[in-house]
Amino acid sequence: MNILVTVGTTPFDSLIKATDEQISNKKHAVICQIASGRYSPKNHSYFTHSETFQEFVAQADLVITHGGAATIFELLEQSKKIVVVPNLVRIDKHQLELAKYIEANNYGVVCENLNKLSEKVVECWASSYSAFERKPFFMQNEILNYFEIS
Repeated sequence: MNILVTVGTTPFDSLIKATDEQISNKKHAVICQIASGRYSPKNHSYFTHSETFQEFVAQADLVITHGGAATIFELLEQSKKIVVVPNLVRIDKHQLELAKYIEANNYGVVCENLNKLSEKVVECWASSYSAFERKPFFMQNEILNYFEIS
């Protein structure tokens, strides 16, 4: 299985370290996007940022991702199997709130305890999820009308 791990633009060393320690490079091809993190994986390939990030996404069978909204919704729109790991070190808890939304709607697996990351990967791979359907912003016409009037 091809696994992509992404942290977005903010370092999330504990996620990269947990992946490095728990996900076997003998069973899976793993590549980690580490941003400006200090931890460099010893057992997996990695990069900081890439102009061709979408190619990594396209090749991934499963993505382990931080709880960033842009990343999650992009992955859902591409019907990727996802393990969402909210970064609880952040000041606010928006990543946890989004992870709960993913779980409640059966869009993927949530891993709040990094000690269980490998179990969550197995669970994700073995499960089926609801299809995500992008809905247009409900206030679009009102905003457009406002600017036409102004």
